[in-house]
Amino acid sequence: MLRSLLSGLLLATLFSQASAKLNISFGGQYSSFLLYQDEEGSRNTWGMGGEIEISNYIPNLGLKLRGSKTSYDIPGEEVNYIYEYIPLTLCTSFDILPFLNLEWFDLSMETGFGLYLWKGLENGEVIILDAGKKMDETDFGFVGGLTVQFKPVRYLGIEFSTRYNYIASSDINKYGFYDKDEKLWENGIGIKFLIR
Repeated sequence: MLRSLLSGLLLATLFSQASAKLNISFGGQYSSFLLYQDEEGSRNTWGMGGEIEISNYIPNLGLKLRGSKTSYDIPGEEVNYIYEYIPLTLCTSFDILPFLNLEWFDLSMETGFGLYLWKGLENGEVIILDAGKKMDETDFGFVGGLTVQFKPVRYLGIEFSTRYNYIASSDINKYGFYDKDEKLWENGIGIKFLIR
Protein backbone atom coordinates (compact mmCIF):
# COMPACT_ATOMS: atom_id res chain seq x y z
CA MET A 1 0.00 0.00 0.00
CA LEU A 2 2.73 2.46 0.98
CA ARG A 3 4.85 1.41 -1.99
CA SER A 4 1.94 2.06 -4.39
CA LEU A 5 1.32 5.48 -2.85
CA LEU A 6 4.99 6.44 -3.14
CA SER A 7 5.13 5.21 -6.75
CA GLY A 8 2.04 7.26 -7.58
CA LEU A 9 3.53 10.39 -5.98
CA LEU A 10 6.79 9.89 -7.87
CA LEU A 11 4.96 9.56 -11.20
CA ALA A 12 2.81 12.61 -10.47
CA THR A 13 5.92 14.62 -9.59
CA LEU A 14 7.69 13.58 -12.79
CA PHE A 15 4.56 14.34 -14.80
CA SER A 16 4.16 17.85 -13.39
CA GLN A 17 7.84 18.79 -13.58
CA ALA A 18 8.35 17.58 -17.12
CA SER A 19 5.30 19.40 -18.53
CA ALA A 20 4.00 16.23 -20.16
CA LYS A 21 1.56 16.53 -23.05
CA LEU A 22 -1.09 14.10 -24.25
CA ASN A 23 -1.28 13.81 -28.05
CA ILE A 24 -3.93 11.79 -29.89
CA SER A 25 -3.83 11.27 -33.65
CA PHE A 26 -5.25 9.06 -36.39
CA GLY A 27 -4.98 8.82 -40.16
CA GLY A 28 -4.06 6.89 -43.26
CA GLN A 29 -0.64 5.63 -44.24
CA TYR A 30 0.82 4.10 -47.38
CA SER A 31 3.25 1.42 -46.26
CA SER A 32 5.73 -0.98 -47.75
CA PHE A 33 6.04 -4.22 -45.77
CA LEU A 34 9.08 -6.42 -46.28
CA LEU A 35 8.27 -9.89 -44.95
CA TYR A 36 11.27 -12.12 -44.28
CA GLN A 37 9.65 -15.40 -45.23
CA ASP A 38 9.93 -17.34 -48.47
CA GLU A 39 9.76 -14.14 -50.51
CA GLU A 40 12.15 -11.22 -50.14
CA GLY A 41 9.83 -8.87 -52.06
CA SER A 42 7.86 -6.14 -50.32
CA ARG A 43 4.09 -5.60 -50.26
CA ASN A 44 2.75 -2.09 -50.72
CA THR A 45 -0.63 -1.17 -49.28
CA TRP A 46 -2.78 1.51 -47.65
CA GLY A 47 -3.73 1.23 -44.00
CA MET A 48 -5.39 3.16 -41.18
CA GLY A 49 -4.08 3.70 -37.70
CA GLY A 50 -4.10 5.75 -34.54
CA GLU A 51 -1.74 6.75 -31.79
CA ILE A 52 -1.90 8.00 -28.22
CA GLU A 53 1.30 9.65 -27.05
CA ILE A 54 2.40 11.06 -23.72
CA SER A 55 5.38 13.22 -24.61
CA ASN A 56 7.92 14.57 -22.10
CA TYR A 57 6.68 12.58 -19.11
CA ILE A 58 10.39 12.58 -18.34
CA PRO A 59 12.33 15.30 -20.24
CA ASN A 60 12.84 14.18 -23.86
CA LEU A 61 11.14 10.81 -23.24
CA GLY A 62 7.63 9.75 -24.15
CA LEU A 63 5.30 6.78 -24.41
CA LYS A 64 3.41 5.84 -27.57
CA LEU A 65 0.53 3.39 -27.82
CA ARG A 66 -0.04 2.71 -31.50
CA GLY A 67 -2.42 0.53 -33.46
CA SER A 68 -3.08 0.11 -37.16
CA LYS A 69 -4.86 -2.20 -39.56
CA THR A 70 -3.81 -3.17 -43.05
CA SER A 71 -4.51 -5.99 -45.47
CA TYR A 72 -2.87 -7.18 -48.65
CA ASP A 73 -3.57 -9.74 -51.37
CA ILE A 74 -1.61 -12.97 -51.76
CA PRO A 75 -2.20 -14.36 -55.27
CA GLY A 76 -2.82 -18.11 -55.33
CA GLU A 77 -3.12 -20.64 -58.13
CA GLU A 78 -6.92 -20.87 -57.96
CA VAL A 79 -7.99 -18.12 -55.57
CA ASN A 80 -6.53 -14.94 -54.09
CA TYR A 81 -6.01 -14.86 -50.36
CA ILE A 82 -6.04 -11.78 -48.16
CA TYR A 83 -3.79 -11.34 -45.13
CA GLU A 84 -5.11 -8.96 -42.50
CA TYR A 85 -2.49 -7.53 -40.16
CA ILE A 86 -3.06 -5.54 -36.93
CA PRO A 87 0.06 -4.55 -34.94
CA LEU A 88 -0.50 -3.01 -31.49
CA THR A 89 2.67 -1.57 -29.99
CA LEU A 90 3.71 0.18 -26.79
CA CYS A 91 6.96 2.11 -27.24
CA THR A 92 9.24 4.44 -25.39
CA SER A 93 10.11 7.36 -27.67
CA PHE A 94 13.35 9.33 -27.45
CA ASP A 95 13.58 12.90 -28.76
CA ILE A 96 16.71 12.75 -30.94
CA LEU A 97 17.01 16.54 -31.28
CA PRO A 98 16.16 17.87 -27.80
CA PHE A 99 18.05 21.12 -28.41
CA LEU A 100 15.65 22.06 -31.25
CA ASN A 101 12.40 23.35 -29.80
CA LEU A 102 10.32 23.43 -32.97
CA GLU A 103 6.53 23.06 -32.90
CA TRP A 104 6.38 22.02 -36.58
CA PHE A 105 9.07 19.29 -36.58
CA ASP A 106 9.57 16.14 -34.52
CA LEU A 107 12.22 13.42 -34.87
CA SER A 108 12.06 10.49 -32.47
CA MET A 109 13.51 7.02 -32.06
CA GLU A 110 11.24 4.32 -30.61
CA THR A 111 11.63 0.92 -29.05
CA GLY A 112 9.16 -1.32 -27.27
CA PHE A 113 6.89 -4.35 -27.33
CA GLY A 114 4.21 -5.43 -29.74
CA LEU A 115 1.12 -7.61 -29.92
CA TYR A 116 0.63 -8.77 -33.51
CA LEU A 117 -2.77 -9.99 -34.69
CA TRP A 118 -3.05 -11.42 -38.15
CA LYS A 119 -5.22 -13.81 -40.12
CA GLY A 120 -5.60 -15.25 -43.58
CA LEU A 121 -8.92 -14.82 -45.37
CA GLU A 122 -10.47 -16.53 -48.36
CA ASN A 123 -13.75 -15.07 -49.65
CA GLY A 124 -14.10 -13.12 -46.40
CA GLU A 125 -13.78 -16.23 -44.19
CA VAL A 126 -10.81 -17.25 -42.03
CA ILE A 127 -8.81 -19.98 -43.77
CA ILE A 128 -8.98 -23.45 -42.19
CA LEU A 129 -5.76 -25.45 -42.56
CA ASP A 130 -5.54 -29.15 -43.38
CA ALA A 131 -4.89 -29.91 -39.70
CA GLY A 132 -8.19 -28.20 -38.80
CA LYS A 133 -6.59 -25.12 -37.28
CA LYS A 134 -7.60 -21.62 -38.29
CA MET A 135 -5.14 -19.20 -39.87
CA ASP A 136 -5.68 -16.72 -37.06
CA GLU A 137 -2.68 -15.78 -34.93
CA THR A 138 -1.83 -13.60 -31.94
CA ASP A 139 1.90 -13.18 -31.48
CA PHE A 140 4.25 -11.19 -29.27
CA GLY A 141 7.38 -9.37 -30.32
CA PHE A 142 9.63 -6.36 -30.22
CA VAL A 143 9.72 -3.19 -32.31
CA GLY A 144 12.27 -0.48 -32.97
CA GLY A 145 12.07 2.43 -35.34
CA LEU A 146 12.37 6.04 -36.32
CA THR A 147 9.62 8.62 -36.92
CA VAL A 148 9.85 12.02 -38.61
CA GLN A 149 6.80 14.29 -38.39
CA PHE A 150 6.17 17.67 -40.01
CA LYS A 151 3.23 19.80 -38.84
CA PRO A 152 2.42 22.39 -41.53
CA VAL A 153 -0.69 23.44 -39.58
CA ARG A 154 -1.77 22.88 -35.98
CA TYR A 155 -4.06 19.86 -36.48
CA LEU A 156 -2.31 18.13 -39.39
CA GLY A 157 0.89 16.09 -39.46
CA ILE A 158 2.82 14.52 -42.33
CA GLU A 159 4.74 11.54 -41.02
CA PHE A 160 7.43 9.21 -42.32
CA SER A 161 8.23 6.14 -40.26
CA THR A 162 10.41 3.08 -40.50
CA ARG A 163 9.90 0.22 -38.02
CA TYR A 164 11.53 -3.15 -37.61
CA ASN A 165 9.39 -5.80 -35.93
CA TYR A 166 10.74 -9.07 -34.58
CA ILE A 167 7.84 -11.42 -33.91
CA ALA A 168 9.19 -13.73 -31.23
CA SER A 169 6.33 -16.17 -30.61
CA SER A 170 5.21 -16.90 -34.16
CA ASP A 171 5.51 -20.32 -35.79
CA ILE A 172 4.98 -19.96 -39.53
CA ASN A 173 6.29 -23.43 -40.43
CA LYS A 174 2.71 -24.73 -40.20
CA TYR A 175 1.71 -22.39 -43.04
CA GLY A 176 4.34 -23.73 -45.39
CA PHE A 177 6.84 -20.90 -44.93
CA TYR A 178 10.47 -21.49 -44.16
CA ASP A 179 11.03 -20.03 -40.68
CA LYS A 180 13.45 -17.11 -40.93
CA ASP A 181 12.68 -15.66 -37.49
CA GLU A 182 9.50 -13.84 -38.60
CA LYS A 183 10.81 -10.37 -39.16
CA LEU A 184 8.79 -7.54 -40.64
CA TRP A 185 10.22 -4.24 -41.81
CA GLU A 186 7.66 -1.49 -42.34
CA ASN A 187 8.31 1.79 -44.16
CA GLY A 188 5.49 4.26 -44.55
CA ILE A 189 4.37 7.79 -45.19
CA GLY A 190 1.04 9.14 -44.07
CA ILE A 191 -1.13 12.02 -42.97
CA LYS A 192 -2.27 12.29 -39.36
CA PHE A 193 -5.06 14.37 -37.91
CA LEU A 194 -3.85 15.66 -34.57
CA ILE A 195 -6.82 15.73 -32.22
CA ARG A 196 -4.99 17.07 -29.21
